[in-house]
Amino acid sequence: MIDAAFPHLLAPLTLRGHRLPNRIVLTAHTTSFGEDGVPGDRARAYYEARAAGGTALIVMEPLPVHPTAGVTPQNYRFADERFVPALRRLVAAVHRHGTVFVSQLYHLGPNADHTATMRERWAPSERPVPDGPGMLHVVDAGDIAELLDGHERAARAAVAAGVDGVECMFAYDTLVDGFMAAHWNRRRDGYGGPLENRMRLAREILAVLRDVIGPDRLLGVTLSAGLDEYVEAAEHLAARSDVDYLAIGNGSYDTPHLLIPPMGTAPGVGIACAAPVRARTSGPAVVAEGRINHPDLAERALRDGACDLVGMTRALIADPAMPAKAARGALAAIRPCIGDNLCIARRIRKFPIACLQNPEAGFEAVAQQPGGGRRVVVVGGGVAGLEAARRAAELGDVVTLLERGEELGGQLRLLARLPGREEYGLAVEWRERELARLGVDVRRGWGTATADDVARLRPDLVVVATGSEQVRSGMDGVLTPGDVIAGDPLPRGAAVVVDEEGHHKGMGVAELLARQGREVTLVCVSGPVGAELASAFALPLALERLRAAGVRVVEGHSVAEMAPGRVLLRRAYDRTTRAVDAPHVVHAARHRACAELVPALRARDIAAVAVGDARAPREVGDAIREGYAAVSPERLDTTPDSVR
Repeated sequence: MIDAAFPHLLAPLTLRGHRLPNRIVLTAHTTSFGEDGVPGDRARAYYEARAAGGTALIVMEPLPVHPTAGVTPQNYRFADERFVPALRRLVAAVHRHGTVFVSQLYHLGPNADHTATMRERWAPSERPVPDGPGMLHVVDAGDIAELLDGHERAARAAVAAGVDGVECMFAYDTLVDGFMAAHWNRRRDGYGGPLENRMRLAREILAVLRDVIGPDRLLGVTLSAGLDEYVEAAEHLAARSDVDYLAIGNGSYDTPHLLIPPMGTAPGVGIACAAPVRARTSGPAVVAEGRINHPDLAERALRDGACDLVGMTRALIADPAMPAKAARGALAAIRPCIGDNLCIARRIRKFPIACLQNPEAGFEAVAQQPGGGRRVVVVGGGVAGLEAARRAAELGDVVTLLERGEELGGQLRLLARLPGREEYGLAVEWRERELARLGVDVRRGWGTATADDVARLRPDLVVVATGSEQVRSGMDGVLTPGDVIAGDPLPRGAAVVVDEEGHHKGMGVAELLARQGREVTLVCVSGPVGAELASAFALPLALERLRAAGVRVVEGHSVAEMAPGRVLLRRAYDRTTRAVDAPHVVHAARHRACAELVPALRARDIAAVAVGDARAPREVGDAIREGYAAVSPERLDTTPDSVR
């Protein structure tokens, strides 16, 4: 039965005889869950959880088609004799839930990683390596033959495992995308020049694949709106190749904030990229993707005719059961994706993906079922404490949460008041709703909880989530970010923000002050501006916000002296000094843990564990994961037992 709120989103669609029960797609994304080149239990459980949650179409992470094609040491290897049996088990698990399963194939071309492949990188024409020294290898006729053969062999392996189809990633400045792009393809042979020629390699690959997979399996293509002629390319393939769907992304490895849009980007930003393709093609279904993070947004895109299917990948990482919850109208229960991009940040660093919002992402195979019964006391209502209380109650424990103040959320609630960081508030609000649903006894306005207070509750386990406090400069008149965000409005005058973390806090406070009409200088003493944002693809947007606000940035210096009205800086390379004068000095310093309650409880033989900033001040994802893990019997790591 289709919920009246989502008649388009929950409507079935049949593609080449394959019935999709709704329009929700988990698009291909590199999870790095591979186990020595094959998908094991971890990958199987990950994909099966999304199938069980109601996803209609799952596209498995990209399968490199050539030794020069990959990006991470965890990429799957289709030629390994263990690959087909392992993938067959995964496909069977997904099929049990009525989900259609497709395997994506790719060659990353100039954006392959030579440290993973130990090979040269390929491109249609001569150009420098995009992220290092050296030049790219220009593909010749022999290479093209190898490429076609690699696609054929990879597809045969996928078909032998029982997949419902294959998809090609012709997007994001990868190899085939480079052939399509006039500004990268300067060839003088039959693969260069007019669009007809530049599309030739794509057509040849798709023809080979259709021959391999036969007439009954799906054949899809992903294109990027980062390609100048992407609509014309889509029209060309729709008319000239036997494809069943066209997925439209955006961006490239040069514009990663468009490829995987971070927090601060408008939800649904990618829908506008799919709409012109949907308007100008007929036959293949069109998939929109790009921060489609809520069923309401997906329904609107489908209703307006912008697409036929919606890629909701990060929303499904955050909540695998999102489709099922939408179908039963339980929208408030959907754990929202907030675009923090911990997922891609870990992948970029060559680790398996994870999710800030969902600590179980990638650990579905070990997540425990309910059946607790302990008395659990959580001290502190920041995000670590909220997650600990939520998970304990979900497991069946009797949970009491003691919060010093009247408002839950701790520092995350404070960060959500910065420009572009508002979605952090959704992480708090969802957990508040879950605590209410699960019957957690939340006691606000408690003040500072003592060991006597906790002992009277007779707990079996105490989770100390009392957070951290900023290490102050010791100078009266030097402000903290909290003073700026939550305090009284500052008098007029310029400001200098000294940022020790290279994250959203210092940058956000600088932007906030600048948007009040002040001259603001941001001094980055921990490294380049926004150093911690780059791997999450959040840095380009953050820099654009600073530029738009008129913030002046100073890098390459340390702080020699700091006092109200003046910061004296010392340049790193020659030790010369310079002063920055401003009526308001804000010190975005590192924090220190506040965990004094732990030894006091342990002295009474009460089991107590510190989590989040109370354990060691770090990032939001660390706090949520530790809150979850503190009350869970399973281990959320992949360290071999031999090295623990």
